Amino acid sequence: MIHNTKLLIDILKKRIEGKIGKPVKTRGDCELVSNAVLETLDIDISYSTIKRLYGLAPYTKPNSKTTNTLAQFVGYKNYAHFSQNYRYKDKIDLSQLTYKVVSIGNEQAILELIIETKKSSENFIRFIVLLTRELFHNKNYRLLDEIFKLKALNFNSFSYTEVLYLGNSIGLLLRKQAEIDPILLNNTNFLSCVYLTFVDYSNLNGFYGEWTEIINVNQPKKEIALFTGSLLEFRNFLNNKKLKELDEDLIYNKELHPILCSRLLASKLLVNDNGNSINTSQILDSYFEVHSKKSSLVDYSYELFTTAILTKNYVLMKYLIEKTNLNTTIEFYYQKSHLNSYYLMSIFYFKYTQNSVEEKRHNRLFSINDCMYSYEDFITILYHIYVFGSTKIGSKKDRIKKEYIQLSKQLNYPYFSESYLLNYFD
Repeated sequence: MIHNTKLLIDILKKRIEGKIGKPVKTRGDCELVSNAVLETLDIDISYSTIKRLYGLAPYTKPNSKTTNTLAQFVGYKNYAHFSQNYRYKDKIDLSQLTYKVVSIGNEQAILELIIETKKSSENFIRFIVLLTRELFHNKNYRLLDEIFKLKALNFNSFSYTEVLYLGNSIGLLLRKQAEIDPILLNNTNFLSCVYLTFVDYSNLNGFYGEWTEIINVNQPKKEIALFTGSLLEFRNFLNNKKLKELDEDLIYNKELHPILCSRLLASKLLVNDNGNSINTSQILDSYFEVHSKKSSLVDYSYELFTTAILTKNYVLMKYLIEKTNLNTTIEFYYQKSHLNSYYLMSIFYFKYTQNSVEEKRHNRLFSINDCMYSYEDFITILYHIYVFGSTKIGSKKDRIKKEYIQLSKQLNYPYFSESYLLNYFD
């Protein structure tokens, strides 16, 4: 065991950076760590403490409460447990361990290993992803069902950042192996950690839409039921079908996840897409007044960004730009993709209002690479619409039009017609 405290602290700092997915170099990064700790453990460590720890303010040796909390944040019981076990954990080859436990086939041992790994390793999520991949390959859905029923896989035992990593990793696996046993579509933890997280906009008319129909019939718990209902309505919109009226009171529910609230409000606005700007503003005023004390306005606005683009609702775009004021730093790393959707919406709005300076600025900020994986095709086709409307070079317009039509056929949503592309900015 290493006895050099400074070296141990440096290793702990590296683990923290690995946990949040980026190096800690600025005050904003320190705030990110502070918020992530609060979100994960419900323990408050001030960003100024993190600044001192990373040498961004005069260094002082962290107290035991700080080191114990940060050790818990990266997956250990406390700082002593971290100092005793970090080297051993580094030596574990997760891939080799996963293949070994699957090949032995002792299911009880696998379940016990999962529980133990959750207690002692910051690589728990990676272990679950690798294990899931192997069990999908072997079509051992019954064991997967047992695994996702474990308390260790409970949605509330993870930070939202961890859930996104877990859900997106497994979601990408599912795209390659879309046929799974319906038993998993009745598993609440699987639905919360995977289905609700990897919202596959590329397959609403494919396997993901079929799952949504099955889950909706299964009468799941409230949040999942609201999600499936709103998602099926969104699919109806993309398929040019009539939408059902949504219970407006749901959008003001403070107990629901902010992104779900934004999805429900988006569904409400899709139904009311009749050009009534006064009605839209009234709904938005009430919505943001209820949720204004929340710090995550970007989450409460997330689904509205793409809805505004889809419906060419410039009243909504203007409102969101003025209300959310997203030129400031984000709280959590996962919100980078949310901010990216905001930039895309802003590009459309500033093109419409002929504000070329802001249009160019937001175009520089936007990046396809910053999209969530499950939204990438959807965001790409929207960006094609902007690029097509912005270029005057015939050959480039022809190329963009061809790519748009190919992607439209792939997505198979009638809403994205050729006419929609040609006339969007008219």
